[in-house]
Amino acid sequence: MRKKLVRFGQICLFILIIISFIYIGTRDFNKNVIVDSERFDKEYVNVSKDNVFKYVDAVEIYSSLKSGNTVIFMGFPSNSWSGYYANILNEAAKACGIEEILYYDFYLDRENNNGTYESIVLNLANYLFTLDDDKKDIYAPTLVIVKNGEIIAFDSETSIMQGNIKPENYWTDLKSGLKYNTFVSMFNEYLK
Repeated sequence: MRKKLVRFGQICLFILIIISFIYIGTRDFNKNVIVDSERFDKEYVNVSKDNVFKYVDAVEIYSSLKSGNTVIFMGFPSNSWSGYYANILNEAAKACGIEEILYYDFYLDRENNNGTYESIVLNLANYLFTLDDDKKDIYAPTLVIVKNGEIIAFDSETSIMQGNIKPENYWTDLKSGLKYNTFVSMFNEYLK
């Protein structure tokens, strides 16, 4: 009798394990995964949910600068200039058919003197501002367009603003339109 109870318990446990595997195998785990465009929309309120930004890390940026064909936006959410810039960039990209812009939030890497971040700075040294202490860094927002491993466009116009001007006052309709046209021109060169 005891053997039959043990055997019955083993069979029940086996059936329970099979049912568990079936349940786990049919479950849609992607429902809880936030898509990059949704994540970007939450971090940058100025940018629509229908955006072209893809989150990447320093290693992917470094690789793209060395041998890629890509558009790179560098910024961080706490920088209010980045949101306005990203909105104009997104609209111009969609108008030109750019389906993906790599987004690199470099803030923590810069603060921690990350080695890969420092390599990116060295790679962009000819384009970056040199401060009074001869230090070069990336400032937000920055756009880099790479074609065949060569930088064909770089823009950091609003990354170091002087005075107390706020982005909502700076980005008038005229300036937004001019920047949009600049981005369209850059993208057309990239797509040739």
